[in-house]
Formats: sequence, structure tokens, C-alpha cells
Amino acid sequence: MHLEYQYQNSKQTLREAIEEYHRYLTHIGRQILADGSEDADPIWLYHDATHAIFGHDTTIEGEAALDFWVFFGTTFSWKLLKKYRQLPEIRDLSRAVVTELGIKFLPKLYWRNKHVIWTVIRHTRRMNKKWPFELPSTLLDRRLCDLRAEYGITVLTNEQKIPSRLTEFDYSVVSQTS
Repeated sequence: MHLEYQYQNSKQTLREAIEEYHRYLTHIGRQILADGSEDADPIWLYHDATHAIFGHDTTIEGEAALDFWVFFGTTFSWKLLKKYRQLPEIRDLSRAVVTELGIKFLPKLYWRNKHVIWTVIRHTRRMNKKWPFELPSTLLDRRLCDLRAEYGITVLTNEQKIPSRLTEFDYSVVSQTS
């Protein structure tokens, strides 16, 4: 599926890119996870915005690369990261990955994709400023190309995203669409 938000000079607003990301999730049979109206921190919005601004999909390799964008290229907080790890969907996903792929999978994943990860780290070091993980709503209606220019974000090209090996994983274990 062609995803416009994955291109450096996308003219989409961040809001439009997140909507496209949600259509992509629906297209591949995944559930769109949403924050509750009572949530003080809309963690799923923050998460989805990182997919859009950094241009990644939801393959395990794409998520691994996004981890490094978040750690090195955003203003994330450990408090929010802890809250994210406690979400039932993330706990279920973590359990499913360990059950299906084994406890040693994550270190192997990062090692197999070290070239992609090092490229992400290099890109984060060239940024003008860190992306605000706790997303101000004012950014939602700004164009991706303008935001990326302001923050110095250079998305990976399709060639740079190619992992050494793609992991097969059945997300239906944790993500059923209704």
C-alpha cells in the first residue's frame, strides 16, 4: 500500500498523515487503538504521530526503528514510556512476541537490523531539535514537509528501511478488528 506520509516532502498535514496511517492499519486488518476521553496523556495519538512524522509502518522492523527515533529524536519521558508499557494492548503484544518468537527475539531483531538502526541514530543526531513526544495539538494542522524541515527530520528511504530479514509475525493474536 502506498503511504504518502512515508515520503520526505509529503504535503499532508500531520492530522491527514495520522488518518492515512489509520487507513493503513484497517487495510492490513489491524485494530486502530484510541485513547479514552478521560486520558490525560493521549498516548496512542503520540504513538501514531511518531509513525507519521518519522515515516514508518507497523512491521516489527518498522517498530524497532521507531523505538530508536523515539529514544534519540524525541522529548519522550520515562513516565510516559512506563505508562505505554502498561497499556493492556502493549502487554498482550509483548507476551505474544515472547510466546511466538522467544525471549531472545528482541536482541536478535536489533542485531539483524543494526544498519537500519544506526541510520536512524545518525538521522536523529542531525535533527535541528527533538520532536515533542507529548504532541501539542497546534502541530496537527501543519504540513509534514514543513515540520520535518523545522525539526530537521529526514525520513529513511525505502532502501534504507530494508532489514536484513523480515520477521513473520501474526498480529491477529493481539489485534482483531471489530
